[in-house]
Amino acid sequence: MSFTKTLSTWIAGLRYESVPEAALPWVKAAVLDYFAVALAGCKAHDLAIVRKYVAAQYAKGGATIIGEQERMSEEAAAFYNGTMAHWEEYDDATFGMAGHPSVVIMPALFAAAETHGATGKQFVAAYVAGFETCAKVGRLINPQSIVLGYHPTAIIGTLGAAAAVSNLLGFDAATTENALGIAASYSSGLRPQLGFMVKPLHAGLAARGGLAAALLTKSGFGSARNIIENRHGFANVFSGGKPNDFEAIEAKIANPLEILDPGIAFKIFPSNFHTQAGIVAALQMVKEDGVRAQDVERVRCLGNHMIQHSLWNDNPQSGLEGKLSLHYCIAAVLVDGQVEVEQFREERVRDPLIRDIIGRVSIEPHPDMAKLDFTKGKDFLGMEVIIQLKNGRTFSRHIKSGFSVPGLEGAELHPALIDKFTRNAKRVLTDAAISDCLTRVRALERAQSAGDLLQPLRV
Repeated sequence: MSFTKTLSTWIAGLRYESVPEAALPWVKAAVLDYFAVALAGCKAHDLAIVRKYVAAQYAKGGATIIGEQERMSEEAAAFYNGTMAHWEEYDDATFGMAGHPSVVIMPALFAAAETHGATGKQFVAAYVAGFETCAKVGRLINPQSIVLGYHPTAIIGTLGAAAAVSNLLGFDAATTENALGIAASYSSGLRPQLGFMVKPLHAGLAARGGLAAALLTKSGFGSARNIIENRHGFANVFSGGKPNDFEAIEAKIANPLEILDPGIAFKIFPSNFHTQAGIVAALQMVKEDGVRAQDVERVRCLGNHMIQHSLWNDNPQSGLEGKLSLHYCIAAVLVDGQVEVEQFREERVRDPLIRDIIGRVSIEPHPDMAKLDFTKGKDFLGMEVIIQLKNGRTFSRHIKSGFSVPGLEGAELHPALIDKFTRNAKRVLTDAAISDCLTRVRALERAQSAGDLLQPLRV
């Protein structure tokens, strides 16, 4: 059996009853974080360009546009909500994918659930199917795809969204394989767009593409088979002809489930995941050592060998560029003492003191992290930051953990994740709507209509 067929057979056969009990709380955490990051981006100024485009090009329908009363077609909602949720660079990640699973799976899945109907239990199984697809396909092509210049969320996300919707719609293995085949031809996204409006658009395009692939399949539209392992197929193309071991990864589909091991990570700060440990280190030195921006002579950031592919921008000119710039994030911490959505507004990027500190930051390979494999887990994202003051004093922190928001406390949503949701939801929702949303997420598996989770988000 080919990799594509094995994966498709597993996707088609996954039901709520076969999802491990331990996975359910993580799906709830992923839903809550998706709502948090979508609401964080909801009022972004330049997102209005995308909203105007969607209104002009798509029909109205029954799918929710987060933060609005108006509903649009399935594809419009998947496209717009995906772009919105990735806008602030605040969304979750998983290591096998080396990208953001929920921001592509959730928009497509909610749009399909609202339009075609789905219970909470069906939603849970579909999300797990999409998540596993993202992570296992990611393991086939990474880090090669990143080095070649592809954006994993964009190219892998289409397959994850297609897998999730295929499961939700009850496709058999052959039909699921067809949907994956169509989705693969929607896959596109280049790393030079990191820091520009096109980067969050990648997520919207991937959510739209995966949904469209499943809907076209439902209507009888045909595709090539074996699309992932074909000599000219997905894995070979996006790995530069050097995919990882098909048989080894095929044997590990759902063994273990990636949502459980290595799991899903939620961001503390609205910036690239590679910046998170560095921000934590700088914040500790500001709060615990009294480091002040005006006293800083030099900042050295020592990290893994893949930083150069994500945090290359040492002279950001916009808030979006700042999210992908470790230089900017460190400077913002030292000047403002925090890194929230507001730190990535255009006026902060132009602040003279921040501009001065940016020029004092350098990135170097850490001698103990040169060979770390990012597919193995979170240690890869650690960072050592050394700050030298103008008076000669030096402070440092080596952050190896604690640079992501804990998702769960036991089997319940972690207070830190609830706080992240609440802080960002307050930008758009009333307190009553926030409370209602939390109640609905906590009862996800008991929902007769998964689409009802979006009701408090229609304002």
